[in-house]
Amino acid sequence: MTTQADEKVVEQLAKWNYKGHQIPKYIELYRRLLELKIEDSYLPTLNKHLSKIANSFTQGEVILQFEDLLPHWQPLEKLFQQASSVVAEYSPSNGPEFEKLTSPQFPLHRMARAWYQYSLPYNTDEEMGIDSEALSLCFQAGFHPLLVKYSEALSPLVNQESWRQRLCPVCGGKPDIAFLSKETGARWLVCSRCDTEWLFLRLECPFCGNRNQDSLAYSTNESQLYRLYICEQCRCYIKAIDLRRSEGEVLFPLERILTLDLDRQAHEAGYEPGWVAITSSSEH
Repeated sequence: MTTQADEKVVEQLAKWNYKGHQIPKYIELYRRLLELKIEDSYLPTLNKHLSKIANSFTQGEVILQFEDLLPHWQPLEKLFQQASSVVAEYSPSNGPEFEKLTSPQFPLHRMARAWYQYSLPYNTDEEMGIDSEALSLCFQAGFHPLLVKYSEALSPLVNQESWRQRLCPVCGGKPDIAFLSKETGARWLVCSRCDTEWLFLRLECPFCGNRNQDSLAYSTNESQLYRLYICEQCRCYIKAIDLRRSEGEVLFPLERILTLDLDRQAHEAGYEPGWVAITSSSEH
């Protein structure tokens, strides 16, 4: 996926008609967060940095280190603050706790590193007075425009036949959705952070690595377009789209919203989204 895909999703979400009813807040929030962009004035610096990173991004050096991300912190600081302001608007308490995220005392660099390395503390509510899920959402939205740029530049350099790992080869993120290719039905994973796509085994849990077929299963809808893969070993799930059953262009940022009912079904059955539930064992 690319920045153009995000733009298409934003356009489609803005056109959705709810038959005179107000657009659900979660969709409006999602659209506004996808609208966040890197300032044009910073793009030349970022593109120069990307060219430098691409020169060293060989198959033996995949997964960006946190230190590789930005030559300057100002763009991420601004994106994070913008994301925090948007999320605060949709907070049940009107977001007074989000004011702490823009204060000079907030350890942005330390927390950003922890989020990127999947080590964000679960007790941020006690430590900082802000819910860890809300804080993670702010980082997710703030990092997204930057990480998609990295994916555009680096994902074509990945050797898909030799990667086959459970983490994104570009940023080390976890998958939150998958698809079966239209040509062969091979399963590809999509990174929850930068939207990089990578080839993965059909008969393996993408979160714990379980290959025991007695504890892996999937269900599908009537049209067989969507699948819900579950693992009994780690009790996690991942949604998937069978492109062999699809018509027209599929935009995965949009499918994350269109398949929310699958998340509901999985949650009611006692499964968790693997990209949230499992802490990565690898250090970036």
